[in-house]
Amino acid sequence: MPHDFHFNGLSPDERVVELHTHSNMSDGLESPEKLMHRAKRAGVRVMSLTDHDTVAGLSRAGAEAERLGMEFIPGIEFTCDQDGRSVHLLGHFIRPDAPRLAAQIKARGSARVERMGEMIDRLGRCGLRLDKEDFFAAYADSPSITRGQLGAYMLEKGFARSREEVFGKYIGESAPCYVELNTLTPFDALELIHDAGGAATLAHPMLSECDDIVPALAEAGLAGVEVEHPSQDADAQFHYRKMAEECGLLCTGGSDCHGVPHKQDRLGQYSQPLRLLLELSERAKARRAAT
Repeated sequence: MPHDFHFNGLSPDERVVELHTHSNMSDGLESPEKLMHRAKRAGVRVMSLTDHDTVAGLSRAGAEAERLGMEFIPGIEFTCDQDGRSVHLLGHFIRPDAPRLAAQIKARGSARVERMGEMIDRLGRCGLRLDKEDFFAAYADSPSITRGQLGAYMLEKGFARSREEVFGKYIGESAPCYVELNTLTPFDALELIHDAGGAATLAHPMLSECDDIVPALAEAGLAGVEVEHPSQDADAQFHYRKMAEECGLLCTGGSDCHGVPHKQDRLGQYSQPLRLLLELSERAKARRAAT
């Protein structure tokens, strides 16, 4: 929830805000506490944890951030579906205990477990006989099980040689063992984020190929579009900056860090200016005042 920030004289243009990260409460590799420590070392002053479809790590991350003298923004990343396309919405300044949000998170957790079981069954029919009980035991403490964990397990057990092989050959969206997640539309997720007092932004739009729905999402109260992201080069960033301007949206960004050695260490490389954080906070306040 938006609050008074304390920046000790930093310039509004200072790039010290990290808005998109994941811990091992979903498909990240590190605990919420370790993630906060790495962020601090990377020069991040304001940190948001946005795990997939769960808020389980927020209290731990927030407590550690406070201990380290950092500001913390409670967040989430909703996995959504729009006409067969995977669309992701980030929510910032949310109330983790909002009743509708909590109910949806519980339903998403059950759906993810069922989905992983079906994917393991399909892998078995493709000749890769994973031990389902061992897999679920390995991630028993994770409240949001994703393909990231399944891929890591497959690599650990020697069923593939690389993450690229895992997703390209087996569990990517066009691969034979992929199972679609029964999930929300982005408009449903937008409403949930607003109900929880947050500001909603569209994550890595280039990956979702969802440009056609951005104007409608903006009309429904979307606050911003993630322009700066590892998947989006300079041309893509120019395209989404222009789209944001046309739709009256903020230009946001984040590293989408999942931990090292998941990919190269990106934490802090896509930090946003303090000015953006304050604008995002104001949009969350305005949305709450209007409801």
